[in-house]
Amino acid sequence: MTEEQDAQNIMMEMQQVQGQLQQVTVQKEETESELQGIEKSLDELDEEEDGEVYKSVGNILVQKDREDLIEEMEDKKETLEVRMDSLSKKEERLQEKMQETQQKFAEMQG
Repeated sequence: MTEEQDAQNIMMEMQQVQGQLQQVTVQKEETESELQGIEKSLDELDEEEDGEVYKSVGNILVQKDREDLIEEMEDKKETLEVRMDSLSKKEERLQEKMQETQQKFAEMQG
């Protein structure tokens, strides 16, 4: 391969990594937003210990047992926290790969 082809390959790799980083960032933002919604709902359920509770199912609200709903939401929160950890690790690996690729490209140019 020529140096020009090597440089093109590195540029393509950088573009792919950049795209993956953007996807992970969007997924993290969506997960964080969902996690915040769950936490806010759990806070509300803790503050209001009396009264009926409902869960949205599609376009309708269904009455649920408070304890069952809290357990369900805590399970969902735990799942989202694990997803956030996984996405953060993936983001870190991609950033490292981007730095390595940029360094390779810089060395070729230098």
